[in-house]
Amino acid sequence: MASKKTDLERKWKKVFPDRVEEGWKNSVQGWYVKEATPGLYTLDVEHIPDNLVNKHNDPNSEENIAQRYRTDLCPHKCSFCFNEDSAIYGEEKSDLRDYIRKNRIMSLDDTFNVVDQAIDIAREEDHDFKSVKFLGPGELLLNPQLFEILKKYQERNVNIGIFTKGAILGDDSLARKYQGIGARKLTDRLAGFDNTSLIFSFQSFDYDLQDKIVTTKEADGSTRGLGNYSNIRERAIDNLFDSEFYHEGITDRVCMINAPILPENIDESFDIYKFFIERGTPVVMTPSMVSGKGCGQLERQSKITKKDVWDEQLIDLYAKIYDFNVRKGIQTEEEIEKEGISSYAGAAPCNQVSTGLYIRANGYVQMCPGRFDKETFFGDLEDRSLKEIWDSSPNKVRGIYNPHDLINNRCPAKDGRAFPEEFYEKVMGRYKQLQAKP
Repeated sequence: MASKKTDLERKWKKVFPDRVEEGWKNSVQGWYVKEATPGLYTLDVEHIPDNLVNKHNDPNSEENIAQRYRTDLCPHKCSFCFNEDSAIYGEEKSDLRDYIRKNRIMSLDDTFNVVDQAIDIAREEDHDFKSVKFLGPGELLLNPQLFEILKKYQERNVNIGIFTKGAILGDDSLARKYQGIGARKLTDRLAGFDNTSLIFSFQSFDYDLQDKIVTTKEADGSTRGLGNYSNIRERAIDNLFDSEFYHEGITDRVCMINAPILPENIDESFDIYKFFIERGTPVVMTPSMVSGKGCGQLERQSKITKKDVWDEQLIDLYAKIYDFNVRKGIQTEEEIEKEGISSYAGAAPCNQVSTGLYIRANGYVQMCPGRFDKETFFGDLEDRSLKEIWDSSPNKVRGIYNPHDLINNRCPAKDGRAFPEEFYEKVMGRYKQLQAKP
C-alpha cells in the first residue's frame, strides 16, 4: 500500500490532539438547517456555463452537455459518478427542433430565477432561505462564471457549499486554464467569499488507490481521468490550510468528504475521519448514491464483498465514529440520543429532504441528488412554478408529519438500498456497547 498517512501526519499538525475545542462541531457552513420549522430553506442547484448551455440548446448544433462533460465540466473519470447522466444531458438534438422540454438546459439567469423563487417562498413562510449546494455536473470551480455565481449568492445572503475534488486548487496549469490565475491565488480568492464553503473529496491515504478511484480503465486499456491526482490533492490541501478558509488551524468552511465509502477504503475510513477532525476540519462520509453510475457501484461492490459482511463493516465503522465523537468531545451522549444516527457518519445529520429540493440543469425537480426514479421526480419547472412543485412535494410534508425529520431525516434515497434495513438502530446499539467499555 502506497500510504502517505505518516508523511501527512508529520506535515499537517494536530490542533485537537486530545479533546476538541469547546463548542466545535463536526459541521460545515451551509450543510445543516438548524432549528428548522416546516418550510423551504435549501436547494441543490446545477450550474452549467452559459457557453455550453447555448451550444446544447441550439437545435442546429451537434454538441450537447454529455459530449462535453469530460472536456469542459470535469477532469476526472470516477466509475461511480452519480451525476454523469446522459438521460439528463445528452438527448438527441432532433428533440429540440420539436421542443421536447427535457432537453433544454437552464442558463445562469434561469437558475437564479429559481433561486429567487425559493427566496420568495421562504419569505412567505416567514423564515430565511439559507443555502444551496452544488454537487455537479462536474466541477463548479472550472466554470468560467464561477465568481459571478458566488457574487450572486453573496448578494442574496445565501451560503453555497461546493462539492469538489479540488484539483484546480493544487495545480497551476489547471487553475490558469480555467480561471486565469495560479492555484494559490485562486484558493485565496475563493476564501474571500465568506458565503462559500468547500466539501472536499478525500477517499484514501493510499495514493495509488486514490488515483484509481478518480480514473477509469477503458476497454482498450487506456486510462481516462486526471493523472497524478493524489499529489495534486495534497498541494490543494496545503493551500487550503494556509488560506483564510482556516483560522488558527480550525475551519467551518472546509469539510473533507469520504464518499462513497468503498470496499477498498472502508478499513481506513475511521483513520481518515480521526485524522482530519484532529486537524480542525469537519468530515462527512457515506456509502454510494443510488443515481447515475452510483447504481452500478452497488452492484460492483456486491461482487467484492458479501452483503452481510459489508453491512457489518458499515455498522462497525459508524459505531466506532460515534464512540470517538463522545470521547473526543464532539458530541455528548444526550445529543446523539436526541439527534439520532446521521446518514453521514458522525457529522451533523441531514435534514435536506425535509427542507429542500434538487434542481436539475434541465428544470427537473427531484427529492435530492441521492436517487432518481419516478418516485423521486416531483415536477418540471417548464410546466409549473417552484412554489407549485414545492407545495405538492412529499418533501414539504415530511417535517409536518414527523417533526423529527426536521432534525434528522436519515436518508430516504439510500435507506434499504446503500444502507441495510434497521441500519440506524443497529449502529446505535453497537455504539452504546462501545461506550460501555472503559
